[in-house]
Amino acid sequence: GVFGGAILLSAIIFGGWPGAMLLTTVISLAMVWEYCGMIFLLPDKVEKRYALLCIAWFVAIATFLSPNSEFEIFILNFLSLFIYFLFTAARHLDEQYQQHFRELVYSVFGVAYLVFLPNYLPRLHEVAHGIHWTIVFFLINWSSDTGAYFIGKKYGKRKLFEEISPKKTVAGAVGGLVCALVVTLIYKVVLFKGMSWFGAFLIPIAVATASQIGDLCESFIKRAFDRKDSGTLLPGHGGFLDRFDGVIFSLPVMYSCVRFLS
Repeated sequence: GVFGGAILLSAIIFGGWPGAMLLTTVISLAMVWEYCGMIFLLPDKVEKRYALLCIAWFVAIATFLSPNSEFEIFILNFLSLFIYFLFTAARHLDEQYQQHFRELVYSVFGVAYLVFLPNYLPRLHEVAHGIHWTIVFFLINWSSDTGAYFIGKKYGKRKLFEEISPKKTVAGAVGGLVCALVVTLIYKVVLFKGMSWFGAFLIPIAVATASQIGDLCESFIKRAFDRKDSGTLLPGHGGFLDRFDGVIFSLPVMYSCVRFLS
């Protein structure tokens, strides 16, 4: 975890916008790979997985060449996916058409969730004081996760959402918010005096809350497909989707807060 965090922060601090874009692309491709392993069940699942990976690559390249064209890129990919699934439908028996269409819907959802949401990272990096805001964003997520784990393990009794995530507790959720707030205040006082006090209180509460909801949403997806972890790419952490579920869900919230404050 420390090694991965060091690589991530190095890309943010020294890589500039290309570094943030490369980091986004790597995380997005890894999450798409894991997601495809859950959603595709028909015999052409390998082909469909690579089709979605090609979509993710195309979005990364198109966003790099033409920033702020996300809506047009999304519509183009939606049409491409629909056409692809249309012309591959003939391979399946009549009773498999419904599953084939379900996999189309899962694919469109996956592209929005795992390819377009992460693209808020380079956008956040490009705002005024973008490096600071990006570091603050990751510190909020990391401190919220860590605080929720340790405080929930020691004091957690009342379950937060037992049907979806049995181990999460109310005490852990509150502890995660408090830890995120404390870390943000320390960062403001020591390294980022340009952050307003209003922002120092608003941002960690909003982003940490969104991060915890994003964690629950990913647990909902895994429960729907009867999975314990999204993958095994990160030893000790499960998969990339397990590690970055809160990150991608809270990225638009962080970007919106920064835009609002500026």
